[in-house]
Amino acid sequence: MTNQKAVKIVLFGALGGIIASIAMYPFLFLTTSMMGLPLDDLSIARGMAISNINDNYYLNLTLGIVMHLLTGAIAGVIFAIIVSTVKKLATINLKRGITEGVIYSIIIFIVLFIPTTLGMVLPNLFDLMNQSNPTQSNFEDRQTVEQNLIPIYGFGFIAHIIFGIILGLVITLLIFKGQVIQKS
Repeated sequence: MTNQKAVKIVLFGALGGIIASIAMYPFLFLTTSMMGLPLDDLSIARGMAISNINDNYYLNLTLGIVMHLLTGAIAGVIFAIIVSTVKKLATINLKRGITEGVIYSIIIFIVLFIPTTLGMVLPNLFDLMNQSNPTQSNFEDRQTVEQNLIPIYGFGFIAHIIFGIILGLVITLLIFKGQVIQKS
């Protein structure tokens, strides 16, 4: 593989990951909406995990969105490199590209989403709930989140499937159909 092809694969992988990450946002909004929270609270909770500052709305919102898109870009690059270099996984048509994208996104869901949601996002979500409704007890906040764990993980899973479909589609169209990878 030439350097020019490698650069294109990385750039197209990043682009595919960012596009797929953006497509996940309606499911993030649906999740927070079901919990009775403002639509941007999951992004803010993510940002709080980075900044360790609880009272800077715009900083945390920006950090949360950037972290989500950066994670998607990195995941897209890794996917593009894998399907471009491992001959057995070469994305030869749209169906295979989408299938591989979905499988990859399920792995991301299990390895990345579940642990980071439990360890980083949920504790900050409790803080946000407490800030937005200080009359509600911590117990009630935790109960609200616990009652919504199935929707949180359910919509998270669906969002990751959508991520995989779009990532597989974009990578197949840009890299394989766009002839970045020459078939031999």
